[in-house]
Amino acid sequence: MEIESFFHSLQQQLPTLDLNWKNVRRAYTGRPYHNLDHLNEMLRHLDRHRNAGNAPTDEGIFGMALVYHDLVYKPTRSDNEQRSAQAAEELLLVGEISADRIAHCTALIMATKSHLPNPEDHDAALLIDLDLAVLAREPEGYDRYAAAVRKEFWMVPGFVFRKGRVKALTQLLDREHIYQTAYGRAEYEKQARENLWREVRSLA
Repeated sequence: MEIESFFHSLQQQLPTLDLNWKNVRRAYTGRPYHNLDHLNEMLRHLDRHRNAGNAPTDEGIFGMALVYHDLVYKPTRSDNEQRSAQAAEELLLVGEISADRIAHCTALIMATKSHLPNPEDHDAALLIDLDLAVLAREPEGYDRYAAAVRKEFWMVPGFVFRKGRVKALTQLLDREHIYQTAYGRAEYEKQARENLWREVRSLA
């Protein structure tokens, strides 16, 4: 399922919401990496998790978090996840979704900032693994991803970008596990670490 069809399916799961695909498409258009292709890649990995018995516990709220987690994205800002979560919250409030489900949506989106979920939140672990699945691409695909990220930070001088990028990648490598689900660790971890180490060496 492509992201547009997935988005429209949310209307069936959350019928009280007034969802507008054009607004979502406009928000994600024009970015080298954090675009609709990123969401489509996440959906492809979601299908793999489902086939392994690792489906979301709240399909509607999980879907909202997946679609809206990068709705607001400006490379030099640190509040993108918060602003994206606020956009989702506003729709859910108008749609009279319960407070606990709105809070869960917010928590899911905010978990994509640190990529460290509450260990008891299955859906957050799943969303993080989908968001980071790009790290486990085959080497050529990973290189395209890395190049796209650099394009998003075009305004940052090279030496500043390299320093920040190495720090971010090293923080991931220093974790015991990059991925939060058993499926993610089995299927993605090894390739992701190889890719990250290769990029770190190239930047250093």
